[in-house]
Amino acid sequence: MIQNYILISFRNLRKHFSYSLINILGLGLGLATCLLLFTWIRHELSYDKFHEKSDRIYRASLEYSSGGQVSRTSVSPTALLPTLMTLPETETGVRVYNPSSWNPYIVKNGEKLFQERRFYAADSTFFDVFSFKLLKGNPKTALVEPNSVILTEAMVSKYFGDEGDALGKVLQINGNKDFTITGIIEDVPTNSLLQFDFLCSFSSLWVASQELQWWSANYQTFVVLQPNGDLSALRDKTNEIVKKATASDARGEDGYVRYNFTRMTDIYLKSDFDGEPEIVSDIKYIYIFSGIALLILLIACINYINLATARAADRAKEVGIRKVVGALKKQLFTQFIGESIIITLFAFFLAYLLAQVMLPLFNSLTGKHFSYELLLQPSFIVMSMGVLLVIAILSGAYPAFAITSFQPVSVLKGNFKSSSKGIWLRKSLVVFQFGISVVLITGTLIIVKQLDFIQGKNLGYDRENTIILPLDKQTTEVFEALKTELTRNEVALHIGRGTESPVNIKGGYTIKANDDNEPGMVTTGLLVDEEYFPAMGIQLLQGRNFTREDRERVSRDTVYTFILNESALAALYIPKEEAIGKKVFMGSRRGEIIGIAKDFHFASLHRNISPLVIFPEERQFNKLFIKLPAGDISANLEKVKNIYSTLVTHRPFEFEFLDQQYAALYTNEQRLSSVFIVFATLAIIIACLGLLGLVSFSASQKTKEIGIRKVLGATAPNIVLLITKDFTRLVVIAILMGIPVAYWIMYQWLGAFAYKTEMGIGPVVIASAICISIALSTAGYQAVKAALIDPAKTLRNE
Repeated sequence: MIQNYILISFRNLRKHFSYSLINILGLGLGLATCLLLFTWIRHELSYDKFHEKSDRIYRASLEYSSGGQVSRTSVSPTALLPTLMTLPETETGVRVYNPSSWNPYIVKNGEKLFQERRFYAADSTFFDVFSFKLLKGNPKTALVEPNSVILTEAMVSKYFGDEGDALGKVLQINGNKDFTITGIIEDVPTNSLLQFDFLCSFSSLWVASQELQWWSANYQTFVVLQPNGDLSALRDKTNEIVKKATASDARGEDGYVRYNFTRMTDIYLKSDFDGEPEIVSDIKYIYIFSGIALLILLIACINYINLATARAADRAKEVGIRKVVGALKKQLFTQFIGESIIITLFAFFLAYLLAQVMLPLFNSLTGKHFSYELLLQPSFIVMSMGVLLVIAILSGAYPAFAITSFQPVSVLKGNFKSSSKGIWLRKSLVVFQFGISVVLITGTLIIVKQLDFIQGKNLGYDRENTIILPLDKQTTEVFEALKTELTRNEVALHIGRGTESPVNIKGGYTIKANDDNEPGMVTTGLLVDEEYFPAMGIQLLQGRNFTREDRERVSRDTVYTFILNESALAALYIPKEEAIGKKVFMGSRRGEIIGIAKDFHFASLHRNISPLVIFPEERQFNKLFIKLPAGDISANLEKVKNIYSTLVTHRPFEFEFLDQQYAALYTNEQRLSSVFIVFATLAIIIACLGLLGLVSFSASQKTKEIGIRKVLGATAPNIVLLITKDFTRLVVIAILMGIPVAYWIMYQWLGAFAYKTEMGIGPVVIASAICISIALSTAGYQAVKAALIDPAKTLRNE
């Protein structure tokens, strides 16, 4: 019996090859999309779950309120972990810090010299908390001694090549310290929040970093709860201890310092704290990509349902005869479901082939590095087969039910007609298909519009033609000579120094306008020299810029001068006309306001401009900003490199462009835009495949009518209009229904930006034009073919 079902199914597939091909192509594209997106979703949801104690690892995060301002950051001070280790709820813990994020570390082995930005430090308990695989070395002692370091396999290969075992060998760090390699670790998994190449002992850090203190929070603190540990009790006890330890610091009646604890597996997608690693994503992108995968698969399934029900009349006589000779409804239902499974199986194999071809493009879209082997994992294949079976049954169930419900008497008498319910279902599904396409196209256009808005926004500083170089003690010693040579050779308009670029300033301080016991206001701080403002093109509304004398007075007499932005003045209730010369107090830093900077965006456009205080403090400068003249950037860069390499011999010439740093703030949005463009295109292709099949079927059903109309004088355009007008009407309805949905979704997405574009009517008009043009082209092509058929042939056949 089963063999008979399979044989009949293959005969029907071969007999109606074009319809079968459309179904297989549509489902194949839909399944390939799902395979790729599900691979990405599975990877995103797997972050840090490979740790043996992942369900008990929590990270402490600082929340601080003073003067009505609240700051929430993912880092914590050095004193927190020792405090947590005294509580019975804690099993173990570790502090992790990336000092190279502020200034790249220089790592040297013989003649090999590189700058490294993933040079982490951690307590000796690192391997008690995390399950990173140490290939060589002792996990208990590898991070105990000062100046000991663990390398990943990739770094061993980079620095030692095929020299053999690197354990015990020495690397020179930052030109003045020798670090002994005490371990080799397996390359860090891509689904790890901690992404490091080097891991040195916490005791290797400078002394000030190891002192136990409750302020100066720079470290990520992870704790492992006891198997039956109470997280609420841990949080309450911690905050009670912190309250007593910081009681002497005035924060006002509403001020507080407390710590929150986030499960490590939730950080990557669900954290909303400041200071997270750049790789952190957002759970909303899981929802968006899941929705895209589901919608595209729905479009593909709708194609099958539409074409199967449209062909019901062709199968009616077959069903009638089978019923007359004794076939049961269950047997017929099984046969049609079997056909659905066979088509879906073909589509499944096509999907795997397409996924392999599309994988490099998908990797470039998502910024990941998936390999095809991931799709061949037994667990993934079994799960995919389960999904395939569900799709086959869901797609084939209604057509199978509809076809097997025919009454054989009516069919064999020639009185069978497609039911109005089936026609309305097909029309509804076409509307749904193109409605989804409209949503995706409109969404794509609005995302692109917002990205254009971001790129064109006046940020209040000039990010063009500016490069950023690391600045350390040795570079500072030759800074004046470097500045002189760059200026003399006319390859630098301005050369400024500071702690951070204006793209994303993070330094946190408190400031107040009165020297009393009242709490200060939480603010962002930036340390710069006198050339920073000209280099960045930051505008001063009142007062003056810093001078060399201001910078030297800080070093000599600790007398400060400050420039505040407009938001800081407003938050401190200082009128602009009274600001210049006003005394302000920022902890131990005391001085007067000498200038007012026009508000500029120093964070992502997701956030409103907040208070910013700028002051000169040379000992903390760690970045060099060079404004290049307009013209041949490559030639100017080459000249800068030659001068820099001559004077700065201890580190390679490796730089970043300021505008690249700015673009990196919106990596997720750029990827979302690319994904929308690709998958909106796929959605419209799949929808058009279904439309092509339906128009082709409609034309075949009207063969006799078309022939008679042509004999009576109808022109080819009349015939094309006859076939396409109903489908055009359906596409217009889809547009009218899809646009409000698209606008609502994108309104929610744009809500995450403090500064955003107006959606306007442009995306509606363009999306509508695209859908109508593509639909008309698809339907029109098949209609023209039908209109050009010789009526003599069609009427003779009838």
